[in-house]
This record gives sequence, structure tokens and C-alpha cells, in this order.
Amino acid sequence: MKDRGTSESKVKDKILPDILSYTAWALIKFIGVTQRMRVINLKAVEKVFQERENAIFAFWHNRFVMTSYFYRALFGWKDIVTLVSSSSDGDYLARGLKLFRPFVVRGSSSQGGTQALKNLVREIKQGKDCIITPDGPRGPRYEVQGGVITLALLSKAPIIPVSYDSSRKLILKNWDRTIVTLPFGRSVLAFGDPIYLNRERGKPDIDQLGLLVREKMMKVTEIAEHECQRKPLKIKQ
Repeated sequence: MKDRGTSESKVKDKILPDILSYTAWALIKFIGVTQRMRVINLKAVEKVFQERENAIFAFWHNRFVMTSYFYRALFGWKDIVTLVSSSSDGDYLARGLKLFRPFVVRGSSSQGGTQALKNLVREIKQGKDCIITPDGPRGPRYEVQGGVITLALLSKAPIIPVSYDSSRKLILKNWDRTIVTLPFGRSVLAFGDPIYLNRERGKPDIDQLGLLVREKMMKVTEIAEHECQRKPLKIKQ
């Protein structure tokens, strides 16, 4: 005779993640539709789509959830692929993300990184956009790791920096200072100009290219934050 407690525990372990995922998805949708949204430099993305099918959208780990939602709201017809770590926490994230209809590749720099990179390149070459966090999943915060550079070089897809900010938010005290957007706020989504790493000549310097991408991502983050706060923005030329 099967132990009743064990059976109930297995059912709970199977159903609870789905319940949590759907709850998170519904909450994100609710928060998203209550935002007064402003989009900056959308023309740069549209130009890339006219020239080729797809791009790699890079944004910081602490803005992952709502940026993914806003991407889907703007480009709902597109196929996308994203990378999720192979950890147990990644299991929950993968379940939740699938409700936004991306193709999910599992892996990280420490687990299955090489194969995950090959899978991402294959999906991008098949015409999918890629959404990725260059400083995830463990940081350091706002530091571009080499994976996104290698991904762009192998796939020949441009990197488009993207960031957002909201007038109503909480900032968690974790490693990346995750931004939790609150309902009924004013949000700004900012795109940077595309970065074509595959146009570099000679042997690529991964570290230098990483610094270039970081600079562009920090600039677009600064733009989103200042525009959201409606403060004058002075950018050094």
C-alpha cells in the first residue's frame, strides 16, 4: 500500500510549480497593462528587422521579467529564444517564461554552457530573436560576460541594448538589485542602436567587445531612468 503522505507530496511537487507560474504570469500581465508606457528609439529595431529577420536583445538581469513582457507586447508575432540556467531555480523560471511563448534553452557558464551556446546559435540562425542577460545568472551586476559576445560573433546577429525603468517600483536587496515594477506606474522602455560585432576585422578581443557592449547598455539604462524620472539628460558626446 502506497504511503498517502508520499503520494500527496508528489502531487504537490508537480502541481504547485504550475500554480505559481500561472500566478506570476497573471500578475506580470496585470502590472504590464496598467503601465503608461513610452518607447524610445523603436525605429532602430524596426530598421534591423527590415535589414534582417532577427537580433539579440541584451538587458540587465535585474530588469529581466518586465523587459520580457514588454518585448512580447511590442513584437508578439516573433519567435524568440532565451537562456535559462539548469539550476532548480531555473526550473521555476523556465515554467513561467514559457507562458510568454519563447523557446527556452537550458544551461549556464557552469552547467552545459558549450552545448547551450550551440543551441542558441542554431535557433538564432533559424530566424528567432534572442533575449539574454549578459550579467546573469550570478553576476557581477552590470558586467558583460563573454557568452553574449561569442553568441553574436557566431550567429552574426546584431546586439540591441535595451533597458527600462518605472516610476513605481521596489528594489530588492539581492545581488542584482532586482526591480519589482508596481501597478499603475509610468514606464519607459529604451532601445539602443544595434551593435554589429561580426563587422570587426581581425581576431576579436572578447574583453574589449564586452566593454563596448557594457558601455552601450549602461547608456541606454541611463536614458530609461532619466526619461522615466523626467529629468534633463546630458550625454557626453
